[in-house]
Amino acid sequence: MGRSLKTLVTGFTIAVLGAALAGCSGEPTEADLKKALQSEMERANELAQTMLGEEAGAAVATTIHALDKLNCKRSEVDGKQGYRCRVEMDITYPPAKRQKRKASIRMVKEDSGWTVVKRF
Repeated sequence: MGRSLKTLVTGFTIAVLGAALAGCSGEPTEADLKKALQSEMERANELAQTMLGEEAGAAVATTIHALDKLNCKRSEVDGKQGYRCRVEMDITYPPAKRQKRKASIRMVKEDSGWTVVKRF
């Protein structure tokens, strides 16, 4: 293999590996954020139905209609590398009516995917 062809192949390999590794460790996408938040809302809604009964629980259910990712910044979250993401949500949560709200969400990537980090 000639020197220039070898350099080209090496450069291409490095570029492909760099892109693949960046994709593995990148920040959560808008779809990742919505999926993780929707999962949290479903758990909260199920808990409300368990505690209040099906009808009353349904009356206080929270619904995310849309979510827009504004930005994410890398940050340590509970000792794990994660992200703090700003989002704007179109959300309905009782007793308030449907509205758009901005929020900051802390995320970490687990084996099962991106999850919302909660602190009490």
